Amino acid sequence: MGKVLNNLAGKLVLQRDLSPEGREINYKGRIREAMTVVSQNMTKLVLLNIFMIIACIPLIVLFGYYMQVQESSILSGFNFSSGIGIGYGIADNTMEATEAIYNFRLKLFGISLLPCFLLVGIFASGVYYCCRNMLWGAQVKILKHFFRGIKMHWYKFLLSFAWLGILATGFTCTLIMILKDTALYGGANAGWWVLIVFIGIVALLSAMYMLVGQGMYVCYRYKMKDYIKNTCILTMIMIVPTLFVTAVFAGFVALSFVSMIGLFLLIYFALLGISVYVVLNISFSQYVCDNMIGYLYQEDVKAKKREQERLAKERNQAKKKQSQQQNFKSPHKKKKK
Repeated sequence: MGKVLNNLAGKLVLQRDLSPEGREINYKGRIREAMTVVSQNMTKLVLLNIFMIIACIPLIVLFGYYMQVQESSILSGFNFSSGIGIGYGIADNTMEATEAIYNFRLKLFGISLLPCFLLVGIFASGVYYCCRNMLWGAQVKILKHFFRGIKMHWYKFLLSFAWLGILATGFTCTLIMILKDTALYGGANAGWWVLIVFIGIVALLSAMYMLVGQGMYVCYRYKMKDYIKNTCILTMIMIVPTLFVTAVFAGFVALSFVSMIGLFLLIYFALLGISVYVVLNISFSQYVCDNMIGYLYQEDVKAKKREQERLAKERNQAKKKQSQQQNFKSPHKKKKK
């Protein structure tokens, strides 16, 4: 196992991160550091959280308002009475209405989820950049650095959130098909269950990738292929802690659907939670990168320095030997004359 991990580590593209010179990389207390950053930058994080809520407005309007209005309009066109006495029967359109509702949801989610995720991704690039600077102790001017972050990193996050949008669309539409078939026919085709399990597994792996990769996007300057390569390698090497942290974050999201706890968490996410998650995400990503890329990069620099010193020593010895040989030959030439 150790040999496999060493082989994977050997494939990493090594480079120094963009942090200030002299930053310590191998240290403990990452959570404490992140919480200190949160407490010292509360107002700025609230503003960044507002930006993310603004990016989520299309999602909120589409699924919190538009969907409700359209579904009420659809239901108003159907009858739901089985009949009133002999000769006064009224058609019961329950099944037709159910099918119409699910078809509408399928169309709405299928069309709108991906564009909404793309918008959130663009805003996320600015938020991640600002939170990275906070963790490194740099001065942060919210508007200036938010838009600078978008300018520098938008395409990386656009790709990540495009993938998340595709997964969310696939998972949601598959779930709707399962619910629709169950409601209309008493059970869904096995193929839909296989598909939703497959998408769920891919979504879990993608969440682990994002946990490492999105912090790397703003902390290192790589080509996109190197971001993907390094993130995949680091996720495999650090699979246990990455899986654990992913499960913890997913657990908080799951709790948001639980009655009063969910209401509290939704308020928290609306006020501060998204930007706090970004700080914790970058902190964990830096922990993974520092302990692998940062450490190996420093060792590589030390090895190159030792090699340069060895070569310099050999050159000096060669010059010294050449000088001694010239000094040895010089008296004989004078004596011959």
